Amino acid sequence: MREIVNEGKRANSSSELIENKQGASSGLQAGGEVASRGGRKVVGTVRATVPGHVTGFFAARREEDPLASGSIGCGFTLGLLARTAVSRADSTQIIINGRPSDAPVSRHVVDSLAPSPVRVETELDMVMGAGFGASGAGALSCAYALNQLFDLGLTSNQAASVAHRAEVLNGTGLGDVIAQNTGGLVIRIAHGAPGRGVVDRIPIPRTRVYAVVRGPIPTRDVLRDAGVMKRINDAGERAVKEILRRPTLGEFMRLSRRFTYETGLASSWAMDAIEAVESSGGMASMIMLGDSVFAVGGDECREALQDFGDVIETEIVQRGPLLD
Repeated sequence: MREIVNEGKRANSSSELIENKQGASSGLQAGGEVASRGGRKVVGTVRATVPGHVTGFFAARREEDPLASGSIGCGFTLGLLARTAVSRADSTQIIINGRPSDAPVSRHVVDSLAPSPVRVETELDMVMGAGFGASGAGALSCAYALNQLFDLGLTSNQAASVAHRAEVLNGTGLGDVIAQNTGGLVIRIAHGAPGRGVVDRIPIPRTRVYAVVRGPIPTRDVLRDAGVMKRINDAGERAVKEILRRPTLGEFMRLSRRFTYETGLASSWAMDAIEAVESSGGMASMIMLGDSVFAVGGDECREALQDFGDVIETEIVQRGPLLD
């Protein structure tokens, strides 16, 4: 019998809870490397790491409550990471890959959780806007780091639900955060934020992943197109039912490829790349949502993809967020 990872009955992530946590942390000093609180030392900088995430197929659900919104589907976390360092500061600033950024998703997390100004520095291994869950990874690592820095006492689900809400409200994603908070090859069985959604994991051995990226697909525009979303949801719901009947990596790849064809989201070069990998003996599909292709297999996948651009090499990682 497969182990069900039930993300809880309901996350208590209301504004009242967050305000209470922030109030309990108000004794922290606004500057310096170390502050004293209740006889304990609180380090001035906290670092968190979150894996990227690739979705093979999905069906979306939007509700009035962003914590009830989300997606079902299947995808995996990978060794392209978001590394975030958070420290107390005189004014709030967010730095992405060494440059100041508006970073609205991470900014929402900061505004929701931080009781005083902070400096947030995030380094991303993955290409932004290409379907690797960069915004979700940045927001989730920020939430974990803030929770630790200010001793907010939030559970994993409660911290992650803030990052999920930030993604939904900014139109940048629906299912990355709950999968990134879990790790591995993750089936999203019921939509919603961590604490509401239900996920399961498919056990797999160490698996190499290869990808080629041509450019972004505007997630917000796709999610707001009713015609496109009907095709996506119909195909995604069928795929989820089938992956639950046979939860294997091979079946995930087969269903991802079928989803790519049924939705018509892939560009012509992406279709050519998928066919090239299959001709070499590997398995490939489109990354949702990005003008990108991923493949699993051996060296034949890398060789087949080289004709279509620079090949990114990584692997599926069997973990979620980590605090340093």
